Amino acid sequence: MMTGVEREITDINEIEDILRSARVCRIALIDGAHPYIIPMCFAYNLKGGKLEIYFRCEEKGKKIDLIKANNNAAFEIDKLHDIVKTDSECGFAANYHSITGTGTIENITGVDKITGLNLLMKKYFGGTPESKYSEQSLNSYAILKFTAGEFCCKEHNPVAG
Repeated sequence: MMTGVEREITDINEIEDILRSARVCRIALIDGAHPYIIPMCFAYNLKGGKLEIYFRCEEKGKKIDLIKANNNAAFEIDKLHDIVKTDSECGFAANYHSITGTGTIENITGVDKITGLNLLMKKYFGGTPESKYSEQSLNSYAILKFTAGEFCCKEHNPVAG
């Protein structure tokens, strides 16, 4: 049986491939005594082993209120490749890659907001890093930046039974 350590991916190029091709990131915020989890489209900046994740959302709402109250957060990104039948007691296992981590999240403004939006546009629509946005457009939504204090990438490739 493989442990989590044996499944860990440390190659930065493999991690980048997962970030590039994954479509959704789930963020977990703190809502009093309970977690509040939201699936979101995301973009990222991975340089020197440091990971920043960007999201676009409404300027007002529960996410923004929770972040203002406590900006500690967690994230999860996964790519489910397949569910395979195995000889194990439960009879099946997932074939996947995942990246999880903890850190802080903030609502960014100014040049940072444009940087985050450019990364989002590039990831989902092939936009160029030099995209231009009207002030009205920029003021109509928020860009959130998650700075990972730590993160871990894993894979699980079960053998079909």
